[in-house]
Amino acid sequence: MANKATDTDVDYYELLGVQITATTDEIKKAYRKKALSVHPDKNPSPDAAALFHALTEASELLMNEHSRSVYDRLYKARLDRKKKQQEMDSKRRKAQEDLEARENQAKKARMDEKQAEAQFKAELARLRAEGAKRRQEDWNKQQEEKEKEQAQAMPETTELDCSLKFKWKRKKHTFNADDLQALLNPLGQVDTVIMTEKKGSALVVFTSVVGAHAVMTQKDTHEALGPFESIGWATGKEPAIVEKMNQEAKAREEAREEAKKAFMNDYTRPVTPSSKPLFSSGAKKSSLFAHLKLPQVNSSFSNTSNLSDSDYEAITLMKMRQAERDRLENQKRMEEENQI
Repeated sequence: MANKATDTDVDYYELLGVQITATTDEIKKAYRKKALSVHPDKNPSPDAAALFHALTEASELLMNEHSRSVYDRLYKARLDRKKKQQEMDSKRRKAQEDLEARENQAKKARMDEKQAEAQFKAELARLRAEGAKRRQEDWNKQQEEKEKEQAQAMPETTELDCSLKFKWKRKKHTFNADDLQALLNPLGQVDTVIMTEKKGSALVVFTSVVGAHAVMTQKDTHEALGPFESIGWATGKEPAIVEKMNQEAKAREEAREEAKKAFMNDYTRPVTPSSKPLFSSGAKKSSLFAHLKLPQVNSSFSNTSNLSDSDYEAITLMKMRQAERDRLENQKRMEEENQI
């Protein structure tokens, strides 16, 4: 029986229900107890015969001293292998768990870094926006104060500074005071219209120099001013405030041209600033209204040297119009130079 082939994967000790240290008597007793329950004569189950055969084989092998020693070496080697396998599995599980833990930590660190970076960028953007807003507000305040100072430094305006003289051909047009006021009010608020004894001319007093300035800047372009043969300042020359603004505009233009020359150097020829005046003042002072004395009227025009908020806004508007005119003239001049 010792030479009988056996299945090396079968755990005979477990099959008999004994320990590896069991004695021959304990093995024999365990065999008898289990064999009785699975003996083919007492148990009709199809598996009973195979189990009875396996129990018999196990008891014969373990009760043979030589066969048992050979099996024990195999059994212990198998136990050692299982133990090592379990230890390796445990180490692998531990290594896998450690790896997953490190990966989770690294992932969390990356997420924390991204979150911190996003928060930092948001905070930096907020600070930059606040700084830009604060700088813009400071700049606006400085500009407003500067413009107010400039406006306060503007020459005092008189009623004549706000007056324009209009001429038209009597054969083509017949205007009365109401006609002129209705025609000119959309361009500049009219205060008083004085028709002269000589038909075909009138003196129009605007509520501010801004209204008169607006008409003068559009006299050659606005359709409503087409019927007039000539439009000019009542005094025959530009008011001091307009002259000062023209000088400032000319100074700015010259500064721009100097900067342009310095930048372009020898690559382009120097550009000469336009000498065309912003407003037409007339070659000679007309004597048309020399004999005329302006009547005392309830005028809304004020000649006080202390500018009010409305005066300041009016001068600012006049400057904006002048700046736009300067820009258009400069653009036109540059286009003409590029065509040369």
